[in-house]
Amino acid sequence: MSHETQRSLENRGWNRLTVGSLAGDECALRPLDYTHLIEAQNTLRARYGGYGPCIAAGECETCSIFQAEPKEFHSLDDRVLVRFGRDGSPYLMNRAEDGWGSPAERWTWQDLLRITGWTVGRRHSDEHGDGFWLIRAAS
Repeated sequence: MSHETQRSLENRGWNRLTVGSLAGDECALRPLDYTHLIEAQNTLRARYGGYGPCIAAGECETCSIFQAEPKEFHSLDDRVLVRFGRDGSPYLMNRAEDGWGSPAERWTWQDLLRITGWTVGRRHSDEHGDGFWLIRAAS
């Protein structure tokens, strides 16, 4: 944190010590669930909690996650269902109507955040479980 930022916080009566610094740094580029995936699309909105640990000791410019190339995903459909597995992991479903009988590809929340050409859509719930839609972005 820069000295100007520290002084600005002190002038507002805020303490520089954060809960985050007590529990360990988290990275807003490493969401752990749907809610934090939405939040992380604009890291200025990201709150502490719900993200994986920082792997670069706060040095974002040198972080392999920050430097990673965007992820590509190709589908014939303009909408793809992402289901939440039993452990909360996201699975991209080939045929949503087939439930868990459909071929599925496991992704990470971190990779979904880096996906290009798609936007994160609404939550979805049916007899097979919960998830959300990925919507192809207009070209």
